[in-house]
Amino acid sequence: MISGNVKTWLRAIRPFSFTGSVIPVTIGAILAIKHNNFQFGYFILSIVAILLLHTSVNLLSDHDDYENKVDTKDSYGSSGVILENLLSSKQIFRCGILCLILGSLIGLFLSYEKGVFILILGLIGALGGYSYTGKPLMLKYKGLGAPLVFLLFGPLMVIGSYYVQTKCISAAVILISIPVGLLTTAILHANDIRDIHHDKNAGIKTLSMLVGKNNAKKLYYGMLILSYVSLIIMIFFGVLPLPSLLCLITLPIAFSNSKTLYNSNVSVSGLITLDKSTGKLQAQFGILLIFSILLNFLL
Repeated sequence: MISGNVKTWLRAIRPFSFTGSVIPVTIGAILAIKHNNFQFGYFILSIVAILLLHTSVNLLSDHDDYENKVDTKDSYGSSGVILENLLSSKQIFRCGILCLILGSLIGLFLSYEKGVFILILGLIGALGGYSYTGKPLMLKYKGLGAPLVFLLFGPLMVIGSYYVQTKCISAAVILISIPVGLLTTAILHANDIRDIHHDKNAGIKTLSMLVGKNNAKKLYYGMLILSYVSLIIMIFFGVLPLPSLLCLITLPIAFSNSKTLYNSNVSVSGLITLDKSTGKLQAQFGILLIFSILLNFLL
């Protein structure tokens, strides 16, 4: 039976991370306005489905990291509710599976309404989310967590949301998903850089471990740089509207995060909040991108 107080469950669910999924789904949907195809009801269903699936990933990764001895009292990666005996591993698992089923059911309805392509994307998303830490693939533990997050939270969500509205695919939509996916991946990568030593002791291999400390830092810088470079290139070629230059307002946050990482020498104490500050960057960049696209339609 699923029980526990609301505050504890909110801590386990980690709603602060939801910008990582809400923003790409919203971007995909509003891009359809250009073709007069925006359908609010399907947009809400897409948001609800993705929030359920995102919640499932958060809960199941907590469960799997605990069961696989990756999370300990000295680690920073999880919500900590299992380690502190606020909720049991079984409770977290059951709720995670419930959210996965509910999100998948909405996905099946959207597939029925919009076609087999949504079914394919939904299966990739659901299986990918489960396999992030779930057996047998456990992709996070094999250095494939970051590529998976980029795929799921970038192209797959943006394209899927756009297709729900328009029943077609656009090259421009695929391109616009790139900076969105890169910044969301940077959140995970910041977390992995911080946890390099702990993950090594736990016997798992993240991308940060595979490429080494210095290259992991360079990879983080690269994700941020490519996000802005791709944005500017798309504005120059007309893929994104001129108001999207508003996203450059977030550059000071990007510089601050990069400086924090550069000065940390990959020490845990210097990186405790880097993932959250990267999440702040992703959220503000995404909101400004959404605003700029809507503004362009109004001008």
